[in-house]
Amino acid sequence: MISIVVCSIRPQMAEALARNIEASIGVEYELIVIDNRGSDRGLCRVYNEGAGRARYEVVCFMHEDVEFLEAGWGRNVLAHFAEDPQLGVIGVAGARFKSRAPSGWMTSGRERYNCSHLHQGSGPDDELLHSRRAGDERRIRVCTLDGVWICARRAVWEALRFNEQLRNFHFYDVDFALRASQEHAVAVVYDVELRHFSGGHFDGRWMEEALAYHQRIVSVPLPMALDDLDEAVLRRLERRGIHSWLKFLRKAKVPLALRWRWLRACRVQSYPGLWWLALKFLFYYPLKFR
Repeated sequence: MISIVVCSIRPQMAEALARNIEASIGVEYELIVIDNRGSDRGLCRVYNEGAGRARYEVVCFMHEDVEFLEAGWGRNVLAHFAEDPQLGVIGVAGARFKSRAPSGWMTSGRERYNCSHLHQGSGPDDELLHSRRAGDERRIRVCTLDGVWICARRAVWEALRFNEQLRNFHFYDVDFALRASQEHAVAVVYDVELRHFSGGHFDGRWMEEALAYHQRIVSVPLPMALDDLDEAVLRRLERRGIHSWLKFLRKAKVPLALRWRWLRACRVQSYPGLWWLALKFLFYYPLKFR
């Protein structure tokens, strides 16, 4: 039995999701949709409110622009938690390494550390984001998760709750997974098939919230890795993560001052091999520097 919590600002999309869940979940469930139109409540507050109403021992938190693609996914969710008493939280995308530098849930840029299985986009041209380590089967441990779909034991949510210091709609997922991974197993599962109709929006607001989270709110030691890695490997992963996000964010239309703050937060001066990329990141839009 599963409780499902959805924060909604588009009623028609929430109604379509409700029909899809009814047709696909395959187990007893309750759907808790919280209408957040015209409200200043952040996602953490809404999710905590919804989970507080939940009756069942497994609670799923999910976006409303999602479609499940296979029947019986609820049975798979319950089976994962039944098989492993240490398992506290699951999702469909996450990573086994989290950098100290600002980033989203994915930092290393390599399949060995990134784990995902979801379709992104709409219609027949959607993209399957599938990444897994060779030899692993239905479930892989991670320390971060993408918030498109997160399921947790209700007892784990009760102990941790979503961090209401995060007042908007970013980093609730990274923060919850990082804190959960201190006491429980957190995992990406490969037998829940879903489509996310939209991708993330990485703009100046996201960058501001990333800096605020990493500089003032994060409460676990970073970097974090599930593998036993020596300092040289950790440094390579940290550098790789900084490199990936500088390349990804350089086209964002954000002011020079914010770009400079990002570079300082990454401590890019410690990585001479990244200085040329850092220069391009800094002046990509202000000087049309390609």
